[in-house]
Amino acid sequence: MLIKLGIIVAVFVLGGMMFSTEITALFPNTSVLLSDSLKNDINSLNTKITNSAENLLDTSIDKTIQSVSDSVYGGITETGDKLVENVNEKISEGITEAGDNIKNEIIESSESSKENITNEISSIDPFSFIKNIFKTD
Repeated sequence: MLIKLGIIVAVFVLGGMMFSTEITALFPNTSVLLSDSLKNDINSLNTKITNSAENLLDTSIDKTIQSVSDSVYGGITETGDKLVENVNEKISEGITEAGDNIKNEIIESSESSKENITNEISSIDPFSFIKNIFKTD
């Protein structure tokens, strides 16, 4: 039995040596030496692992950048809203204060004008005015 097995193996080895170019053409990744085959398989596996790691890393970085960008945008929006609210409050207070000042100035001016008109009217003497018209020098 062992002899039969030896003959079969010898035929396959001899056939493999005779048609090594055809075998290489059919199986380009398979080589006669085991070390070359393992080297090619390891390189292929290395390439797949590297590509997978790069894709995962790119995805992770993109997600992190998007998260940071969203947080910064939210903070800027919140700060901007608070700033606009504070500016609006200050403008409203300024307008109210200016309106009150104008109102007070108008009231004071009105009262002052009333006093001046009252004083001027009370100082007018219609008899002396008429007398002065008809008076000849």
